Amino acid sequence: MANNNYGVVKQVYSRFSQVKEVIQGVEAIDYFFAKEMLSALTPQTNGETSIEETAESEAARNNQRNLYHVFLALSASLRAGHSCLPLSEIADQHWGKGFAITTKENSDDLSQELSHAGFVFAPLAQLHTLFSKLNILASDQQLLVLAHDNLYLRRYFQFESDLGQAINSRLRQQCQYDNDHISQCIAALFPDELVQAAGTDLGAREIDWQKVAVANAINKNFSVIAGGPGTGKTYTVTKLLAALLMLEQSKSEQQSDQPKAQGKPILNIALVAPTGKAAQRLSESIVNAVSGFKNLIDEKVLAQIPTQAQTLHRLLGVLPNSPNFRHHEDNLLAYDIVLIDEVSMVDLPLMTRVFRALKKTAKVILLGDADQLPSVAAGSVLADIAPRPHGGFSVDNEKYLTQVCQLNADQLNNYFVSTHLSNQPSNQPSNQPSNQNNQSIESSFDYLSFLVKSRRFDGKGGIGLIANSVIQGDVKSSWQLLNQAQQTPQSAQLSLAQGELSTWLAPLVKQYYQPIEYCADVRDAFALLSQFRVLCATRQGEYGVENVNEVIKGYLGKNNAPFQQNQQTLYHGQPIMINENDYRLGLYNGDIGIIWRVVDQAGKTHLMACFEDSSSQNETVQSKDIGSGILEQREASQQAIKQILPSRLPKFESVYAMTIHKTQGSEFSHVAMVLSATQSATQTGQQEKQQNGSKLLSRELLYTGITRAKKQLTIAANQRIWQQGVTGQVKRHSGLHLYSYDTSK
Repeated sequence: MANNNYGVVKQVYSRFSQVKEVIQGVEAIDYFFAKEMLSALTPQTNGETSIEETAESEAARNNQRNLYHVFLALSASLRAGHSCLPLSEIADQHWGKGFAITTKENSDDLSQELSHAGFVFAPLAQLHTLFSKLNILASDQQLLVLAHDNLYLRRYFQFESDLGQAINSRLRQQCQYDNDHISQCIAALFPDELVQAAGTDLGAREIDWQKVAVANAINKNFSVIAGGPGTGKTYTVTKLLAALLMLEQSKSEQQSDQPKAQGKPILNIALVAPTGKAAQRLSESIVNAVSGFKNLIDEKVLAQIPTQAQTLHRLLGVLPNSPNFRHHEDNLLAYDIVLIDEVSMVDLPLMTRVFRALKKTAKVILLGDADQLPSVAAGSVLADIAPRPHGGFSVDNEKYLTQVCQLNADQLNNYFVSTHLSNQPSNQPSNQPSNQNNQSIESSFDYLSFLVKSRRFDGKGGIGLIANSVIQGDVKSSWQLLNQAQQTPQSAQLSLAQGELSTWLAPLVKQYYQPIEYCADVRDAFALLSQFRVLCATRQGEYGVENVNEVIKGYLGKNNAPFQQNQQTLYHGQPIMINENDYRLGLYNGDIGIIWRVVDQAGKTHLMACFEDSSSQNETVQSKDIGSGILEQREASQQAIKQILPSRLPKFESVYAMTIHKTQGSEFSHVAMVLSATQSATQTGQQEKQQNGSKLLSRELLYTGITRAKKQLTIAANQRIWQQGVTGQVKRHSGLHLYSYDTSK
């Protein structure tokens, strides 16, 4: 290979500071990872000496440099949330700073050579040849695995492989119910459509995707129901659970004359979500749905639908001081059905561990919004298994759905054809679908159902319109919506903040946050806190969480509160967020609490950290004296409140403002999303700070923030930052989509 560097790397870096001068976005862990991999997989180097000292030829040195930088890129990609590194993504690519490096103190020869540094990876064919000599196929039991041209750390390859095989195994299992019984069940659960359809041409009727989703999931042991906010995912899945209970009860009665034991559930069902807040919302939604079905579904069936959700960690059983869980492949969970909500938040390792802990016959139902941000940790499970647009159903599945949902024979097929045509690039002939669409049409996604009609956003309000524009990457229309928000009727939902923070944020703080400390009861304070939240794209910077929280404290006059703990200011009515798990206390990263003034049994006043205890709903929470007259938990009617001494809390912070990532699984009546100042920066330093902060922006981030708002949305952004966000897109490298999820096999 002729000089594949810009005169750059003549030897392996002897220290991390040299790498950082040359390569963009690397951390110390990447440097040491690459050295260890090079040492483990290429015996001719020991990781301590330079390549120039150990290599025998220029070709060998080039090979070693390529390997080192590929390993460096693999580590960086894992930190960025990718589960693998496609070789095609780095082949022939220049990886560097993108600008000249000036060195003041380092005057050694290597530093001078790196002054215009970077690294150019070898062509793909050469990378293939290079890696073919390392014996890192899946069967080689090496630290790394090369599969489908994707380079993996073995543990992530194993996670993907196990999850893909577990999904396929469930899809190959036969349905337990006959179509006639399913059709009767669907008709009973969706009677309104039959009434409305009387005298209506069957072909002219709109497809009820909630009905299709229920029918589609009934006859499969693995299913995904995806949709945006307000599309009725929880409502739909409650009907699905009712249908499964009805069918199972009917089957049980037919197979045996012996009645089931009193109190024993027909099906053992688990409701699960990634976080405590998401689990609480799932519980509330199921309770509301069940209460609305009392005139539609038999009470005995409704009584069998669980209404208490739990977190994934609680489902698996956390073991203190251990990365492992109580339930795994050798200690399986007993559930017949596992429903997981907010799946976009679940990373690849955790999802795989859930599947490993389930019995092979357990039915798995996944819910989520595939357009939201992927998980913080590695993987993008929902996006991988729920591609947009939907690839269409197989012929057999279309026939089944047409029968049990009483649809027109070509209704589903016509919908998918029209959807794919509408998603073609505008410069492509309509009779020649794109390669991407061809690939989707040739595949079938029988396990996948999309709910497309939002009951919350009818398409006329500002929030729904801007959410759709953003996720489609439409900069022009989304910015027009913001500019027109003050002059149109939709401004009741959507507004563009003008001026500095103090001009628009201070009134919102006074309206929503100031009354919290004056609430008579902490439950009222939680209800008020749930009405409003400030969302930021980043933690640091002028418009990051840390600074905005301090600004809001200043508006409230709380910067000099008298009580300090671990350099944290504590005061009555202060909302806090837990930043690390404490399994002993039952507190998890992202849990929201309020510092509240309480009176103990001796009549003394203390500040306590209060948390809504969803796990103790409908239970009596016993008081517990912890030795100083302070109560850790108090008796509660209604929503249970868990009280903990602030000194016992894990790391926490004030939470008037929070990152958009942290709000996944939550909703608020009014959201203020702070991306930048609306006025252009006048100083170069300010412009550079804004530019650096905008690197984290993406349409998925904006969409996730926008859809946290139920009634009102305030956005603070200038046009340049907004454009960068809407045009940016999160792309996670993964091989999970390569598994053939084909129900016909």
